[in-house]
Amino acid sequence: MTERRQKLQEFEALRGLSILLLLALHSEVFDASVFGFQVDPLAQVVASFLLGSFFFLAGFFAEYSRRKPEGGAISFLWSKVIRIFPPYWLALALFIVVLGFSLKRFDTLMYAFNMQWLLSPVYIKRILTLWYISVLVGYYILFGILLYRVKSNGGLLVWSVVVFAIAYAANLMVGLFEPRFFQYYFVFLAGVYFFRFEKERNYLLDMKFLYKALIALVLLGLIWVVASIGFDAPNLFFILAVDLFILGWVLMWLSIFQTGAGSWKVWTFLSTASFFTYLYHRPLWYILDAAFGLEPGINRVFFNLIPGAAAALVLGYFLQVGYDRLLAALRLKG
Repeated sequence: MTERRQKLQEFEALRGLSILLLLALHSEVFDASVFGFQVDPLAQVVASFLLGSFFFLAGFFAEYSRRKPEGGAISFLWSKVIRIFPPYWLALALFIVVLGFSLKRFDTLMYAFNMQWLLSPVYIKRILTLWYISVLVGYYILFGILLYRVKSNGGLLVWSVVVFAIAYAANLMVGLFEPRFFQYYFVFLAGVYFFRFEKERNYLLDMKFLYKALIALVLLGLIWVVASIGFDAPNLFFILAVDLFILGWVLMWLSIFQTGAGSWKVWTFLSTASFFTYLYHRPLWYILDAAFGLEPGINRVFFNLIPGAAAALVLGYFLQVGYDRLLAALRLKG
């Protein structure tokens, strides 16, 4: 194992854990029909952690990519476009053709340009799952500009707050910006800073695990209460509670994955498979459920959770490997 791989094993493992949690969540295993009682707060907690982990990692690796010696802002944005948009366009087509999502012409055009992060749900229809990709694109655009234009760490924080405030005001006044854009905005920024401040990162990761576990439990109690009350984005108290919970649990799991548990080869497989699995698991499950004649209910839940999830991960892995090779062959790999 190379030194670079050792340094990144905890991040790969966190991404792998997050895609497993996403598949479990989307299988509806947290539904009341499975447990026999309402578990809505649990589903909210799991969703916040796994999606927050994805956004945190995106911020961390966005700064990692920006530090590469070759290229500048245009190169950075192009690398994100070529990696995200073609697979996303195929996923969008599958959501329309296979899953039967109907979109007006304007909505389809805006989705093709990945503008859900700015226009949903007031101006265009929401599409479940794909909203994450759009919000991620929004972050790459806005933070991509800030990261290349603002040199100091303090200046980045100030300008990030200014952009957040302007976007929040636009949401309140005219309904611009997907509400979940605000929920994970500072989590993405935290990922950027987590890369930048190596000394502080090592201090946090080396802190006694008991302290991190206690903090994580306190924050779990906080978000459980918030989720039970029914708060949601863009409520600022909800955003604060969710962000603290995400960061506390991300830190705890990164610390866990710094141990031998993070070196398991399965995490590399899951991390590699995660992006394409995220995009295509719903259409794949729909096709498999129809092929096996599975109606909504407990049987379909556990079919999607176990063999369906395994199929989605294998498909996602080989699609990612194949796409990487295609980009390399075409000399488009960023």
